[in-house]
Amino acid sequence: MTKPEILITTKKSILKGLDQAHSTYRIIALTRNQERVIYDYINSSDEIELEYQPTVLSVKKFFFPQDEIILDYTVEGKVTPRIEAENLVLFGVRPCDLNGIKILDEAFAESHGDPNYLSRREKSIVIGIDCQKVCDKDAFCYKVDSNEAKGGFDIMLYDLEDRYVIQVASAKGQKFLERYFETTPGLPSDLEKALAKKKEGFKGLEPFKNLEKFPEIFEKNKDHPVWEEEGSRCLSCGSCIMVCPTCYCFDVADELALNLKKGQRMRRWDACMLSAFAEVAGGENFRPTAKERLHHRIDRKFNFLMAKHGQAVCVGCGRCVRACLADISPKVIAEKITGK
Repeated sequence: MTKPEILITTKKSILKGLDQAHSTYRIIALTRNQERVIYDYINSSDEIELEYQPTVLSVKKFFFPQDEIILDYTVEGKVTPRIEAENLVLFGVRPCDLNGIKILDEAFAESHGDPNYLSRREKSIVIGIDCQKVCDKDAFCYKVDSNEAKGGFDIMLYDLEDRYVIQVASAKGQKFLERYFETTPGLPSDLEKALAKKKEGFKGLEPFKNLEKFPEIFEKNKDHPVWEEEGSRCLSCGSCIMVCPTCYCFDVADELALNLKKGQRMRRWDACMLSAFAEVAGGENFRPTAKERLHHRIDRKFNFLMAKHGQAVCVGCGRCVRACLADISPKVIAEKITGK
């Protein structure tokens, strides 16, 4: 098999290309909003923050919105599905969030597929930038082997100070690259240099012990004391779920117009850490305690869904740790159950 061509581009060329792409795409990138850095729509490459700082929400919100109308209907029985998708470029997405996109892609493609999510993904170009160090004290991407992107991107950029080494992962990524970015041939040593810098930045930071056996280990530790220890402090506020890049549970509700002649069906994020999440008709609750809900949440990340997706479904971004009012961390729970 022929090795992929190694290409080089300058950061100036990337920013220039993004400005040119504005005529066809809406551009999303890291940008500053007062004191925070967030992923948001930009009007010019001058607004882009190239140095990554942890964001409250991941890019998930652009493919799977917190609130969306999925269909309109009338009392006469007319039902109109609503799919709102536009041409997007998501620039500067880091490996943890790229792995999150990969997991969501797999989840929303199951069965007949989710048309709303898949339509947005089809019309998007995701451009990742590799990390060369841990971004924050609460991040633990390296513990779950998520500091390297396994998918979720169309173009990947590896930092070489004023230049990037380019990896193309899709046909639409290749087409975008050829249209908007100026490139020159690179050498294997260019990529090796970028990867060596990353290796140095993560030196001494190893994945969890027996990470590949987590589903089996967590299955055997359903009654571990850590569930009571951590669950007793949980406030059931749901903050951890709302900022997670891989959670995809949702609720559906109908909202009728005041004239009762038409309505809309809404899809909204839901959270398994909320007390009413597992409540069914008649008031029965299958997970009435915070301990049970916490176990369910972490077990999905490191057991059931990990076995399903072939990788930890916690990507170690640290968002839940920063958001948690009780200072509960999946990293701490995993270490207590499995060892370092």
